[in-house]
Amino acid sequence: MATPASLNPPGHERLTRIEESLTEHPFPPQLVVENTSYCNLRCAHCCHKSLARPQRHMDRALWNRIVEEVGREAPECELWPTFYGEALILGHRGELWERLDYAAQAGCRNLVLNSNGTLLDRWEAYERILDSPLRRFILSLDGLTAPTFEAIRVGATRDHVYACVEELLRRKAQRGQKHPAIVCQFSTMPLNAAEAEAFRAYWHERGADVKVRNLLEWTGTLRAGAGSRNSAFRIACPWGNNTMAIHQNGDVVACAVDYAGGLVVGNVREHSVKELWSALGVRLRRPHREHRWDKLPALCRGCTDWQVVGAELHEAASFSSA
Repeated sequence: MATPASLNPPGHERLTRIEESLTEHPFPPQLVVENTSYCNLRCAHCCHKSLARPQRHMDRALWNRIVEEVGREAPECELWPTFYGEALILGHRGELWERLDYAAQAGCRNLVLNSNGTLLDRWEAYERILDSPLRRFILSLDGLTAPTFEAIRVGATRDHVYACVEELLRRKAQRGQKHPAIVCQFSTMPLNAAEAEAFRAYWHERGADVKVRNLLEWTGTLRAGAGSRNSAFRIACPWGNNTMAIHQNGDVVACAVDYAGGLVVGNVREHSVKELWSALGVRLRRPHREHRWDKLPALCRGCTDWQVVGAELHEAASFSSA
């Protein structure tokens, strides 16, 4: 069987076009805020299992401060309420939904939540998700068959998670509502590449959008097949250019894959998001766009994740079995 194109990083020509589209933004187009650093899985392709920094929830007051600034400065900023941890852990006692509602009240219009789907059948999560102001809800699944799914999503049971996602889709269809879009995500790697097309068909038939992306190496921490960088070619990192990440303690780090906090430019308890975005511009974005590779932060020098940009999003409405 031929290797799917999505298993390989984009070619030089495509990467060059992506780089040419990069521009300096006055405010981050995408903001990842770690409302919780707890996770209940130990996925094969994620570094969370080796996380050395504390696993905690972000203070509610700090979240409020962040979203109030986003609502004032850039309401359409793509705001992710968590990235490194499992979001639905905060669903206990309704805290997650209160935070999402407050962000919407503050003016944030582009909320995107990701989850591993294991807690969908707890704490009224189905109805809370569908009642929420989320624009998209992304389920990271990464495998179609139980052996593949459970080898990657370590600690989860394929049939349980799939049944939960299907129930969420059923309830959304019953309501006839557009948002949140339900997206089933597939990170392509050698272990699951043969299932990519069947995965896409399976979830399209059930009304979900499907996102297929290349595997991240998490700043070079994992060498699991996302791609091998040719040292003679490199582009400015689109992640670093377009994304800002805030850890649960308020630290602003290099980007969305800086899970360990290898580069900290400041803390949102002491500075505004906009000020720290500007500081990131000096430390990270400018040397990237100017190709001053020797001036990059140490974290960036061995990272290859810049070459796996450009995930494929396939909307269910456009799917055809033909």
